[in-house]
Order: sequence, then C-alpha cells, then structure tokens
Amino acid sequence: MSDDAALLAAILAHPDEDTPRLMYADWLQENGQPDRAEFIRIQCDPTAEEAAEDRAAELEERNRAKWLAGLPQFPDARWEFRRGFPEYLDTTGELMLERYEAFARLPWLRCLSLHELHNSSVRDFANRPWNPQWIELELQAHPTGLLFESDYDHTPALTAIAHCPQVVQLHRLHLSMFDFTPHAIHVFAESRHLAELDNITLSFVYEGDFTPLRERFGERLVIG
Repeated sequence: MSDDAALLAAILAHPDEDTPRLMYADWLQENGQPDRAEFIRIQCDPTAEEAAEDRAAELEERNRAKWLAGLPQFPDARWEFRRGFPEYLDTTGELMLERYEAFARLPWLRCLSLHELHNSSVRDFANRPWNPQWIELELQAHPTGLLFESDYDHTPALTAIAHCPQVVQLHRLHLSMFDFTPHAIHVFAESRHLAELDNITLSFVYEGDFTPLRERFGERLVIG
C-alpha cells in the first residue's frame, strides 16, 4: 500500500481524530499539494480565526472541482467539507433514492441532509442498507403547501425512522418541518433505536405535547 493510500485508510479508520488528517496534510505538503494541505490544517483547527477561515474559503473556491472529482455531481447535490474532506451532503430525497448506490458507497460521507421528503420516501430510505459511516442525519419534510394528501400526517414517516434499526449508528438526528402527532411522539419516546443519540433536534415542528420526549432524552433534545 502506498503512503498516500495508507494515510487515507488511517483517516477512514479513525474519522473523529485529527492526527491522521494532519499527517496526511504533511504528506500533501511534501508531495506538491500545498493548497490541500493548508486547507486541511485550517479546517482541523478549532481555534482558527476569521482570516484563516476566509483563507480556507479561498482555497476551496480555487480547488473545489478538483477536490470533489470522483464524487456524484448533480445540481441538487451540495457537498460541504468538514475537517478537510467532503463529509457532508445536502440533497433532495428524490435524488438520494434515485442515485442511492452511488451515494451510499462513498467512504467519506458522514453527514447526510435530505429535504423535500414525503412519507413514502422516508420509509424507502429507512429500509435501505445504510453506510455505517453515517453519523449525522437531517430529514426535512416536503413544504406543507405541496404535500400529497396522504402526507399531511407525518406519522408513517416518523414511525419508519423510530423503528429503523440503523438509527443506532447515528450520533445526531435532526428532523425539520414534521408534524409530531401524539402517536408519533409516543413511538419516538418508546423507540429503543434512538436511545444512544447524543442529540436529537426538532425544528419548525407543529405544536404538541413533547413531554414524553423531554423525559426520555432530557438535555439531548432540542426543540426550536
């Protein structure tokens, strides 16, 4: 295995650690890729000042196409770099399901944000095999004004997530624009698959009695 491949393998094996990424940055610096090396170092620095962040944005703008080479590129797919690598994807539920195998096999993807979701697309997504690298998931319901009649009640979608065993791999779950009926709240409060979440965020949700969820998740639950 080449030094390049070995360093990338180490990053994938220890995705939460900065040391393998910084070692790779050193290798890049020594092998004619100073822009990428600098970019990784800046994004791995939690104390980076505004000037450094501006510099990172400049480096990304200049090299983005090259650094995203080989990844699925579509108008509705937005990639974001985290700690030097394209770990975040924002796309529509429709595109994700259409190109599922292409997205799901990517080794760097850790944070997934899907929007314009219907009940059927959430159920479909929950029943697919997930990449074990996914640790953050954001799901946003389709805007209310454009929902199919069968989608006015989001309970089927929320039940699919609560009953999805693959949710146990997540650290963070963010649900936006979903209508939490009393039944959906009960299902979430009782789900064993959600027990290990570090954080569960509900935003732009319809008013309801979230007491069971507050009792279940405590400070890990954020509503607003």
